[in-house]
Amino acid sequence: MWINLTKEIFEKAEFKSLNFLYQILSWYPSNSNPRYNIIVDTEAVKHTTNFIKLSSIEKNLKEFLDIEFSDFANSHSTISYRISYKVKSGNFNIEESILFFNQPVSIVLENNKNDSQFIIAIIKHFGDIEGINKAEEHLDNGWIQFENAGGCSNISNFIEGFLKKFKVIADKNNKSVSDYFRGIIIIDSDKEFEIQDCKHLELIKKLTILGVESNVHILEKRMMENYLPKDIFEELKGQSSIIKNGDLKDWLDVYLNLTNKGQMDYLNISDGFPPKKDKFDIVGARRNVKQEILNFFSLSITDVNFQKLDKGFKFQGFDKVGNLKSSGSFKEEFPNLFKKSTVNRQNLQVRDGIGELQNIANKISNLL
Repeated sequence: MWINLTKEIFEKAEFKSLNFLYQILSWYPSNSNPRYNIIVDTEAVKHTTNFIKLSSIEKNLKEFLDIEFSDFANSHSTISYRISYKVKSGNFNIEESILFFNQPVSIVLENNKNDSQFIIAIIKHFGDIEGINKAEEHLDNGWIQFENAGGCSNISNFIEGFLKKFKVIADKNNKSVSDYFRGIIIIDSDKEFEIQDCKHLELIKKLTILGVESNVHILEKRMMENYLPKDIFEELKGQSSIIKNGDLKDWLDVYLNLTNKGQMDYLNISDGFPPKKDKFDIVGARRNVKQEILNFFSLSITDVNFQKLDKGFKFQGFDKVGNLKSSGSFKEEFPNLFKKSTVNRQNLQVRDGIGELQNIANKISNLL
C-alpha cells in the first residue's frame, strides 16, 4: 500500500504527531517486509522545519524516501491514500491517519476461533504476489486480526458496535464512521442448492445502512467446510479408525461418489439435510425435505444414500495416536483439516472451481 505524505503536512503539522505517524508507517520487524510504502516529494519538503527535525531523528531519511519514490515510479502502482488537510475522498489528516493506519486489518467471521483456519489456508496458498506473501507476513506480525461476530445473525450488531469507536473522529471530520473501517466481512451463503435465492438480503440491507456493504464477501458455496479439498476426504477414508466407524465410512462412501460437483458445494457436511434437529416425527418418520433440495441431489428420503448423508459427517477429530475422539466438536475439529500438509493450492483450486479463493486473497491483499 502506497501512502503519500503531502507537502502541506510537513508545512503545517505538529511535529510530535508527524513523527508518531512516520514511525507507524515506516516501522516493521527486521525479518519482515515493510507494512507500508511511503511517497514523499523530498525536493518540495526538504527545507521545512518538520523535515529537518525528522531528519535529525531518522538518519538517511532523504535517501530512504528518494528510493521509495523511485520504486513507486518504477512499479506502476497507484497511491492508496493521501495524508493531507484537504478534505477529499482517499485523504486523511494526521489524526485520522494515526487511527486508521495503526489499526490491524479486520477479517470479520461468524466464528473466528473455527473459521479462521479456512482463511489462513487461503492466505497461505493464494497470498503470494511476485514471490512475497505479504498477507502471511501481516498475519504473523499481528497486522491482520480475526474478529468474532458471534454468528451470522449477530454480524450487523457486531459491525455497528465495532464502528462506534470511530464516532468521535468521524463527527470531528464530518465523515461516516464506515470511512475508517479497514476490513472484510466473510459470510457463509447457507444455500441448500445452487439456484436458491440469497438468504442474507436483510443482513446486506443492514450492512448497507452501516456503510460497509462493499466490504462484504458472501461465499459461493454453502459454508467454509465445503471448500475442503476432496483429497482430504479420500485420505480420511483410508484412516483405520474411520474404517471401523460405520456411519463415518458410509457417509464418506456416498460423499466421494457424488457425481455432481455442485452437490458437494451445498451439502451440509456436519448435519445432513434439513432440519438440523427433530428430523423425525413422533412415530419415527422422516420429516419432509424441500423438493428442490431432493431434486438437486437426485435423491428421495427413502433412498439409502439419502439416509447415509442425512446422518452428517460427525467427525470429532483424532487423538495423538490417530484414534477418533469419543467426545469433541465438529465445529472445532473439522477446520483443523485445512492445516494438513496435503492441503495445497492445486487441490483447493480444484474444489473451488471458479477462482473464488484467489478473489478472497486479492481482497485481503488490497487492504494491506
